[in-house]
Amino acid sequence: MPDSTDMFGDDPQDGEEEQPAPTAAELEAAGQSALFGGAEEPAPDEPEVKAEPRAPEPNPPRIVAEPVASQPYRVLARKYRPQTFAELIGQEPMVQTLANAIKRERLAHAFLMTGVRGVGKTSTARLIAKALNCIGPDGQGGPTIDPCGQCEPCTAIAEGRHIDVIEMDAASHTGVDDVREIIEAVRYASVSARYKIYIIDEVHML
Repeated sequence: MPDSTDMFGDDPQDGEEEQPAPTAAELEAAGQSALFGGAEEPAPDEPEVKAEPRAPEPNPPRIVAEPVASQPYRVLARKYRPQTFAELIGQEPMVQTLANAIKRERLAHAFLMTGVRGVGKTSTARLIAKALNCIGPDGQGGPTIDPCGQCEPCTAIAEGRHIDVIEMDAASHTGVDDVREIIEAVRYASVSARYKIYIIDEVHML
């Protein structure tokens, strides 16, 4: 009877059963695991963080750039127009003649001024209107060669809004009807000023 024991004398049926040999795929997987480490375990689930609603931030103050009130453009000749006879440059003889006429109360009914452009003809006419209608800071003054520039007649004439000082551009009013209108208006006396004065610029164009 043949002996069932193996060459080492162990009975294959005694003890534990023989484990099957690993396959080539399992060996290859085991080798890669040994080289690169075992399979990473899944990271534990992190606790869910809920975002709490934040209080709305106050709106910053709104800054609005307001445009600076710009003044209308003024020609330098008008911006720096002489306001007194002392500021007239190169017109000393004429100023002295007017001063003598005002001092002696011997005023002509009209003054004709001539000269090249920019010598101060219109400025002188306005100064004459001031000198004849100035009432002084106290309101009691009379005609003077040095108008105060502070009373109502002086400021109104300087701003071109006095009702009794009428300025007219003769270059644009050359018609016969324009001249007749002046003649009709001259007959009326002044409203608030001492003298009613007409300043006719470019009168040679009539």
